[in-house]
Amino acid sequence: MTEEPVLAGRSRRLAATMIDAILVSLVTLVLVAATGVVEHAEDYRDNAWMFHVLLLAIAGYLLLNGYGLWRSGQTIGKQLCGIYIARVHLAGLPRGESSGSRERTGAPFWNLILIRAWFFPLLFVVVIPWLAWIPLLDQGLIFTRKRRCLHDVLAGTVVLRLNHVATTPQVQNPPQEAP
Repeated sequence: MTEEPVLAGRSRRLAATMIDAILVSLVTLVLVAATGVVEHAEDYRDNAWMFHVLLLAIAGYLLLNGYGLWRSGQTIGKQLCGIYIARVHLAGLPRGESSGSRERTGAPFWNLILIRAWFFPLLFVVVIPWLAWIPLLDQGLIFTRKRRCLHDVLAGTVVLRLNHVATTPQVQNPPQEAP
């Protein structure tokens, strides 16, 4: 029998995202309060404050989840839900997966900063009508057969169940008759 990785279910991914959304929001609120980005009325005279809050949300996301994503491919929500992020290999299997090895490797650091960290805070821009299509497209792709959001596709990652593999029987050749 061969072992194949099992894609994380949509409900587990949703639960992990909800947990992370609550935690990152709390950290972001602390960062916004600590930096005073939107403390005075004049801070709201233009839309620059939104960009500052977005950057603080990215910082909050990285402070809370950066190390876990880099080391094991997990945010706090993913740890609690038993799922992890793995790099997609050219053959369609996660990197580190060979001949039965279940080695987990997190996302590369550049990937974490340039791709994944920008998408999480974008979940909250759904309240801005002209930007609402970004998180909707990102999260909507999870309903495809491969269960990969846009940020997974761009980052070259897939989300898998932890300690869960599907076994498929290998077809064995029937014994050959001797001539």
